[in-house]
Amino acid sequence: MSYHALLRDEGAPSCRPKAGESRRSTSGEDLLKHDLATKLHGLRKVSPSEDAGNDPALNYANVVHRALSHPGFLHAALLLTTLHWAWHTGDVEQFRVPYLYHKVQAIRFVNEQLQDPESAASDGTIAVVASLAVMENSLGSTEAVSSHLQGLARIKELQCEERRPKKMGLLQRMIAMAARSVSSRPVWDMLNISRTDDVHQSVIISLIRVALRPIYSMPTLSGADDPEEPLAEVLAKKTPHPRTSDVHTIPSHRTVDTSRSEFIACYFYLYMILRENNVDSFLVEWFIEQLLADVCRTEALMQKGQYSQSLWFWTVMFGASAANATKAYSEMEEAHMKMLKDVYLDKINLVSQLLRIRNWEGAKSVLRLFAWEDNFNGESEMQAIWEEAVWGDNGKRPRTKHSDFALALRPADTGIPI
Repeated sequence: MSYHALLRDEGAPSCRPKAGESRRSTSGEDLLKHDLATKLHGLRKVSPSEDAGNDPALNYANVVHRALSHPGFLHAALLLTTLHWAWHTGDVEQFRVPYLYHKVQAIRFVNEQLQDPESAASDGTIAVVASLAVMENSLGSTEAVSSHLQGLARIKELQCEERRPKKMGLLQRMIAMAARSVSSRPVWDMLNISRTDDVHQSVIISLIRVALRPIYSMPTLSGADDPEEPLAEVLAKKTPHPRTSDVHTIPSHRTVDTSRSEFIACYFYLYMILRENNVDSFLVEWFIEQLLADVCRTEALMQKGQYSQSLWFWTVMFGASAANATKAYSEMEEAHMKMLKDVYLDKINLVSQLLRIRNWEGAKSVLRLFAWEDNFNGESEMQAIWEEAVWGDNGKRPRTKHSDFALALRPADTGIPI
């Protein structure tokens, strides 16, 4: 389905402000302020230092500044913040109207950008299309997600060759390797992994989902299925068709855990299509925040042995590779992403000590318990991340002040309307 068709489908009067309602741009400002306040609440105690460059308030002010610097980033921020609003507040009554409104505005923006090849391939346009895909996947709209992923693939074809690398970055190779490893394991093994603990860890569920029930397989997205044909054309041929029963089987509400799992899963698709090793930190921020939310809410249980320590180790190694694959556009963005990477390095060091991992061979043996290939072509890069975490500064890497990074989350039984 084209963006024009999507716009016609969603352009119903119910999406528009009713008479007497405040304009949705004001609502959008409120949403951004709410998300900023939520982030600051979780980060206020964990600033790595007192200098202005590492002040979390300034870091997130910079994120908001990026959102306001370009219409594309603003539309993306408003869409994703609408979802975060529902996650954090449980305010489902106020979710649907701003969501539909900002979705329609985002699609209109994309349609306008597509009139000019230069603006069509801009980072702002990519941010909007990516946010539309993530939003739809979080709400379970598979057909709409596939349309946005195809659109993103077509946009990538308009970019210069250096923005379309033939070799995938480390994070993309990690995602593809994990999907291969998981899909090769017996079904009962996957069931045991998903039932290991009472605490839901979205990133593990997301990986299982993209490995076993993907919208598009990782080999397809990596170009392995047909390297000579443009990816957009390959995806168009493989577009999933909605089943009649889907209308009746999709629940009226999704839990926050389910929504977050699909949110993270969609980022795996996005990374594979974007291919670049370093992705705009504006997009990556939302992804890493959710990865860290899993890490933080399972850390105490992991330390007590009530959550799988090997799964936790795999998760923080994966998260570190994500935090290492960002592209910053200012010193403040760079400082903030470094802080997030340092948080992950602290977590790797912590769990390595708990598991008594003394060397890289020991680390690989733990990674192999969930997903690892002995011939993985990103091993040296993952080894460098582990060694930086454990052996940085000759094994005396100080524990950072922000190692207790925390994010406020609503209980998992909160409903998200779809």
